[in-house]
Amino acid sequence: MRDLYEFREKGNLTLALIIIELLKGKGKLREISEDLNMTPQGVSVYLKNLHNLRYVDSNNVPTQKGVGFLQQILATVSLFVEDAYEDTGIISSCEAIAGEKLRKGDRVNLLMNKGSLFAYKKVKSGSNGTVDFNADEGEPVRISKIEGIIDHKVGDFFVLPIDFKDSTPAKMEKLNLLTKEKKIEFVGAYGILSNEVCKRAGIKASVFAPVEACIEAGAKGINSLLIYSPEMARFFFQKLSANIHKYRINPKFVEL
Repeated sequence: MRDLYEFREKGNLTLALIIIELLKGKGKLREISEDLNMTPQGVSVYLKNLHNLRYVDSNNVPTQKGVGFLQQILATVSLFVEDAYEDTGIISSCEAIAGEKLRKGDRVNLLMNKGSLFAYKKVKSGSNGTVDFNADEGEPVRISKIEGIIDHKVGDFFVLPIDFKDSTPAKMEKLNLLTKEKKIEFVGAYGILSNEVCKRAGIKASVFAPVEACIEAGAKGINSLLIYSPEMARFFFQKLSANIHKYRINPKFVEL
């Protein structure tokens, strides 16, 4: 089920949208129908399908199987968005760091390095533009009249669900090993438990907008890890669904 159009034709995208609404805590047909611009009868039909597929339980709470289905949908949508961005590459100007001494009117090439965009005259890349004003090496500069697509590899965005039982020394050791194996450069802690686990593991983590920060870090080529607890799950998926269309990033779920 990797084809976005297959999801659309089978109504799976609508099923996924309803699961997201349920994860937001909305359980009434009227609430869901208004948010998704559907009729309550239509929502009822899809809920029955979700029950038959065992994606939600008798209380309309998404099951593990249902969350897995949603993750697969989001991954496919993310890949679709990534391909769309790569096909269009539509930007007309941007900010960059001068990789060398630049002068107004210079034609430069743009490259991403450890999350920052650099402009060079001599180094070749798939995207180039014109310098708007003089800048010495290391200074910020604006580049306009951009053509082509920046040679850039999207970083891995890893997601790790944890629980209170995961705060043992053995799990802390596994967490540190995971960050080394996956070459994690940025960690986001979503919730009090996640932040405490990172502290016990000796891992520096960001607690301010961690979901968005991890996604953006990955989009800029940095491997990131977002850690969240069951209590934060519904909010995490809500933020993920709200930002998935903005960034070219595919979440990868891991476990200790």
